[in-house]
Amino acid sequence: MKRNRTGLLVLALILVSGLVFAAAQVETAAPSAAGMEPLKAATYSWTAGGMGGGWYTQAGAMSAIVKNTFPEITIKVIPGGGTANPLAVDQGKDDFGWGVGYVDKAAYNGVAPLFDREVKNIRGLLGGFSVDFYHFFAAKSTGVTTIDEFAAKIKAGEKLNVAAPMPGTSERALTTFILENYYGTSYEQIEKNGGKLFQAVYGDMVNLYKDRHVDYVIACLGLPGAAITEMSISRDSTILEASDDLIKWSADTYGTVALESGLNVIPGGTYKGVDADKKAIGHSTEIMCSVNLPEN
Repeated sequence: MKRNRTGLLVLALILVSGLVFAAAQVETAAPSAAGMEPLKAATYSWTAGGMGGGWYTQAGAMSAIVKNTFPEITIKVIPGGGTANPLAVDQGKDDFGWGVGYVDKAAYNGVAPLFDREVKNIRGLLGGFSVDFYHFFAAKSTGVTTIDEFAAKIKAGEKLNVAAPMPGTSERALTTFILENYYGTSYEQIEKNGGKLFQAVYGDMVNLYKDRHVDYVIACLGLPGAAITEMSISRDSTILEASDDLIKWSADTYGTVALESGLNVIPGGTYKGVDADKKAIGHSTEIMCSVNLPEN
């Protein structure tokens, strides 16, 4: 990929992220790009997250900024997931992708059990985005206030109705590891207990919760998560808090955000009815691109 195209695309993405320039500064900087070779018309694809989630929405907004800034460039947004995206970019199915820092590193190095081979055709493009949080969300009527209590109910054989992330997403992978490797239980155990496990995208999670088909929802979103906001309005709800030990274990084992960073907190007031701060597992996000993007 030629330097001028890379620079312009990165600039457009940085603009919409609000990391560097305001609109007035862009106008000032524009003459410096005047001598660059004009861009050729091209269409790219960006694998994001599930429809209705933050990744999908943000990718759509960023793609629109790119189009407005450089009309020659079109970026189509495709639904995806944290563990599926590195593979899609590596295989040439998509040119750009949202990524989770620890997942992309595991993909590049072929770390099991997330990946069964090295995924080498990916490169980091932009990082430093806000932390996404693993929301273990529950109706207050359950009486559950912590993830420890939620896992204990599964282990005790109670019938729980849960909306869980879709397979192929980073949140499904990490929450599977949490249930199996930290708590000694599993998503499958929920169904074995006679409960119901719904594998759903965010929009469907909202409907399942509002219609009381489930009392628990597990989703990873930035703050405030639109799906969680909508659910919290429909029913009296709470965020199940993560223990310090769980946060430390996840950070040490999988590379999620360290407890010492002070970032593992969903502030009170983020969602209706959740007035106190809640500790939660978080991960950093980035945008990756294919190493095989065309040069012209």
